[in-house]
Amino acid sequence: MTGGDPAGVAHLYVHLPFCASRCGYCAFVVEVGREDARDAYLDAVLAELERERAVLGALDTVYLGGGTPTLMGAERLSRLLGAIAPMLAPGAEVTVEANPETMDDALAASLAAAGVSRVSLGAQSSRPHLLGILDRRAQPGDAERAVRAVRTAGIPRLSMDLMLAVPGQSAGDLAADLEWVVAQDPDHVSWYELEFKEGSAIARGPHSPPDDELAADLYEQAVEGLEDAGYRWYELANFARPGAECRHSLAYWRARDYLGIGVGAVSTLGGERRRNAPGLDRYIAALPGGEEPPRTREAVDADTRRRERWMLGTRLDEPLDVAWAGDPDNPEALVVLEDRGLIERRDGTVLLTRRGRLLQNAVMQQIMDFA
Repeated sequence: MTGGDPAGVAHLYVHLPFCASRCGYCAFVVEVGREDARDAYLDAVLAELERERAVLGALDTVYLGGGTPTLMGAERLSRLLGAIAPMLAPGAEVTVEANPETMDDALAASLAAAGVSRVSLGAQSSRPHLLGILDRRAQPGDAERAVRAVRTAGIPRLSMDLMLAVPGQSAGDLAADLEWVVAQDPDHVSWYELEFKEGSAIARGPHSPPDDELAADLYEQAVEGLEDAGYRWYELANFARPGAECRHSLAYWRARDYLGIGVGAVSTLGGERRRNAPGLDRYIAALPGGEEPPRTREAVDADTRRRERWMLGTRLDEPLDVAWAGDPDNPEALVVLEDRGLIERRDGTVLLTRRGRLLQNAVMQQIMDFA
């Protein structure tokens, strides 16, 4: 895997923070009960997009994330996508995240007409007791209806998000989720391990994460089940039918530059990382008046970029080009890890073996010195 950004940033993320409720595991920048601010927020986002337009080249990928972007409604999303459309490269990937209960035939048709080529549906599980622990509103039937709506509208790609290592989740629950998601026949599946993030309700509640051994078993069960169903395990938590890999996420894992706009959004531009501050009202107040949003800026030095390239690049099922990534902090560890069957080295590249991918974080801790 090699890098090298094109002339002008080719990847755009837009954060749309509105949610009907906050899920138990959520520690993201979201706004609950502020639907009255959606018009003002859209105006601010469009103003930020215009401010930053000079850094953008032809956009290869656009990702509308949240929050629950579909809570913006069809008209606002069409307006936003219409402003982005002139910046798109031919064949650009345009993704919108959606919660199942927000997706119906009319919204799906509107997204298709606005040029959306990919919907990422946050299903999380088919098991009602696990959905309850996660504080999810949508039930499996809602997700199934949303899948049908996306397919009926002719949107080319459908991704579904699921979670594992949920408190109380058993191997039987995981098997049921596998059978269910394969039956929905998405082009892409993201299957994330639940994190007890500081500030989330689940971290403050009575539930505890499963032990490491069970979590590892559930992860391997998910990987094997999706591979058996014909999905490529192309990234540690992501699986795709041939040709349906998420190009936007690949840009992150390949350490491309990207622009993030909206409250709380992050950008990596050359040697600088910017983080728009949380706070909806401050964001809305700044942009229409011609100011940049409240944000922090930090230099991304060569060592930070080198370590990030190793950590991100080895998440993929493709060889990491060491000349591009930079030297490892502990080159002697490569010999030990190769002897243990965790990595393969060939022609100046490093590739994690199957067992190494299942232990990627531990492997990277041996190779690199992370703060």
